[in-house]
Amino acid sequence: MQKKYLFLAVAAASAIVAACGGSGSDSNAAAVNDDGSAATGAAPAANDSLDASCLVVPAVGQKTTITLTAGPIVNVATFDAKAIGKTTFDGGSYDTLEIKLASGTYEWAGTNSRLYIDPASPIFPIGAADLNGDFQNKYNKYRRFTYTDTVFGQVGTPNLVGMKANETRSFLMKEAQAYALATAPQPPLAEISRTVRINVSYIGREDVTARGVTYKGACKLAIHYERQDDAWAYPVLEGKAWLAPGAGIVKLSGAPLAGVDTMEAEGSGIVAIN
Repeated sequence: MQKKYLFLAVAAASAIVAACGGSGSDSNAAAVNDDGSAATGAAPAANDSLDASCLVVPAVGQKTTITLTAGPIVNVATFDAKAIGKTTFDGGSYDTLEIKLASGTYEWAGTNSRLYIDPASPIFPIGAADLNGDFQNKYNKYRRFTYTDTVFGQVGTPNLVGMKANETRSFLMKEAQAYALATAPQPPLAEISRTVRINVSYIGREDVTARGVTYKGACKLAIHYERQDDAWAYPVLEGKAWLAPGAGIVKLSGAPLAGVDTMEAEGSGIVAIN
């Protein structure tokens, strides 16, 4: 379902999701362990602007681990998102995250995917590929995302650096798709198949705990997702994301405005690949 895929994509792209916007390392993360050990660096103030340190993602040789919990019938799945350098997508070469199911069950999209990102804007993927993502494990699904700022008309992947507390930015996202046999080259993408208005509000900084680690001064975002085309399932979605300095997205919480489905995700921060 689109909701699950959307939040997985955002989590992986920003966490989740090729060095960008920052050091690509968790060495500067403002974190405190459950045992009370001291945080690294001074915590930002609650009204500090959103800076590049919150938008880091794994560099080559690094990964982040994301655990998703979906309801109301509880399903838990853990994914590894690993930076694999630049790969080819839709005729271009892009920084790429390889996302694979490590444990659990995930039934709403492929369990072996790639996200293609712009280093200046990691939480808005340029494209995605579900590899062997159909029920017969024979086809790949390709998706390309194009963004337009609804106020200034600027086209390109949105950059949130510099947002002030309580500031909101709005974008129109258009998605093109294509399918092909897994053994075939990527085909040309079809016409726009989905149009979505995305509002991103920067709430400010707050401490957040994920996977037993408390991150000081994480950048908190509220995300509103609304289909502009005919949509029979989940036309309006809302979620919140916490992006920790030096660690990227460490926590997500989301749900449709109508219905009982929920999604929670917690990330490990960025670590070296063993």
